[in-house]
Amino acid sequence: MEPSKPLSWVKGLKNAYQSLGAIQRDQYSWVAKTDLTYVFSAEIDHIHPEDNRYNHKDGTFSKRVPAMSIALGHEPLSISHSKELFEAVRDAFSQSLECYVILVKGTKFGTSKGGIKAGHDDHFWIVECLDGTVENGYEFKLCRIR
Repeated sequence: MEPSKPLSWVKGLKNAYQSLGAIQRDQYSWVAKTDLTYVFSAEIDHIHPEDNRYNHKDGTFSKRVPAMSIALGHEPLSISHSKELFEAVRDAFSQSLECYVILVKGTKFGTSKGGIKAGHDDHFWIVECLDGTVENGYEFKLCRIR
């Protein structure tokens, strides 16, 4: 679905989540939640674009998250954030929940300078597919629906 609503950009990830009434579990969480649904973030300038594919015109975002474990050398907090994201995606997928997506640039893993900026367009998105596990890596796709 092509976008029909203008993008609204704000400075800071927390401000973007708050503009949708969403709260993160902690400031580094990869997902946030409103009273009714999830807000996923799409890093549109990620240093690994092959793992974070966003197409504004088509209204799609696909994310691949690598396998995460202590044995592979990942920090417990990163593993926790990956699990939190996986569980949110799985829940949204299993319930066919309409969700929000915020576009993010300028994070630790982004290529943009000048701090974190985030935007959203008030469209709803749905998780179209989810494959994998936290331990083995997973991938999911979000599609704009209205």
